[in-house]
Amino acid sequence: MKDLTLLLLNAGLTAFGFFVAAPILLNAISTFGVQKRFAQAMIQEGIIEPHHVRELQPKKQLAGVIIAAIVLGAAYFTASRINFGLICLTFGFLVGLVRYRKVLQFNSLTVKRFQSTYRDLYDAGKMNRYVDKMF
Repeated sequence: MKDLTLLLLNAGLTAFGFFVAAPILLNAISTFGVQKRFAQAMIQEGIIEPHHVRELQPKKQLAGVIIAAIVLGAAYFTASRINFGLICLTFGFLVGLVRYRKVLQFNSLTVKRFQSTYRDLYDAGKMNRYVDKMF
C-alpha cells in the first residue's frame, strides 16, 4: 500500500509540473517579453493608448511573478518531502516547458491574451485589421 501511495503522489507531482507549473512560469515570463512587445506594437499601430498599457502591464507582470513564485515554491516544498518527488516534478516541468513553449512566441494566443487584458480599452476595428494583416 505504501508503494502505491508513493506512485500516485509522484504521478500527481509529474502531472502538476506538466499541466500547472510549466504554463504558469511561461505565462509569467511572457508578460515581460512577448506580451510587452505586442502591447508596444499595438501602441504604434494606434490600437491602444499608451497610458492603458502603463497602467495594466506592470500589475499583470507583478501578479504573474507572485503567482509563479507561490506555485513553484509550494511544488518544490511538496516534492522535497516525497521520495523521488523532485525528480518527478522536474521531469513533468521540463516536458511541460517544451510542450507549452508557444506561449513565448507571437501567435494567436498572444492576440487573445491582449484582448482579455485590455478588454474594452482598444480599437476593435483596427485590431481586427491588424490581425488579418499579420496572422
